Amino acid sequence: MNTLIRKPAFPLALGLFVYFGRRLLTSAAASSSGPITLHIYDHCPFCIRVELFLSRNNISYSRVVYGYGAGAPPSKKGYDPTGGPVKLLGEKLLPVLEINGSLYGESLDIIGRLQTLPSIPSIPCASSPTRLNEWKKIFSPLKSALVRPRIVKLKHLKDWEDERDVGYAREKYRNMGFDYEDVLSRSSSLKSEISSSLKSLDTDVLLGSSPISINSYGWGVDDLCLLPDLRSLTCVEGVVWPERVRKYLEEGFENCQAELYWEYQVE
Repeated sequence: MNTLIRKPAFPLALGLFVYFGRRLLTSAAASSSGPITLHIYDHCPFCIRVELFLSRNNISYSRVVYGYGAGAPPSKKGYDPTGGPVKLLGEKLLPVLEINGSLYGESLDIIGRLQTLPSIPSIPCASSPTRLNEWKKIFSPLKSALVRPRIVKLKHLKDWEDERDVGYAREKYRNMGFDYEDVLSRSSSLKSEISSSLKSLDTDVLLGSSPISINSYGWGVDDLCLLPDLRSLTCVEGVVWPERVRKYLEEGFENCQAELYWEYQVE
């Protein structure tokens, strides 16, 4: 029987995982007795969080990628409303982790559960330093404006294999008030602004040089959440990446199945 257990947000949930989650997950995957499958969208930062954690801890897994419109109703320009991710947990939501036939959702909950496996070290919870939060207020809307019109053009991704996947994405974001024509008309200024934002990330947010991280204690959940957003931006041609920010990104994705998009950039 498929299992989905919803828990509170990650910092609170992690303690509870130790209490009643350890036996559930370790019984399913202890000592590598069963295969791990990760169901994802390649372009989704939430999905990539889990991939980063798996790769960083050398946990073997199979990667299953879905078309973005699969499982959405035709009224929203989707298709196959009972298929895609819906066949996993009854909802069009990814990532989903599968271990020995049991299914788990929500990216940070999955990571919390993975940390109950033997020999998997815990990582520091998100501290969300003020300097990071203030930087994100500028970076996040710029990233969305630049990435959304372009990432759907990466046709080598399963996410956009069907033209209906692109139609669903455009409809979704238009309904949220996203203006594709406006942001494309401002591409030059947006690229300049986000290049300045990345420079600020280098000088005001990131610490150290080996390793580079957000907090002085090293790599943690703050990095796990930021790196996938930076990865998304690599599909945009004409952005200036400071050397240390690029190094932070490339080292973060070293040995990860989720590739960076440098060679597929869209103007």
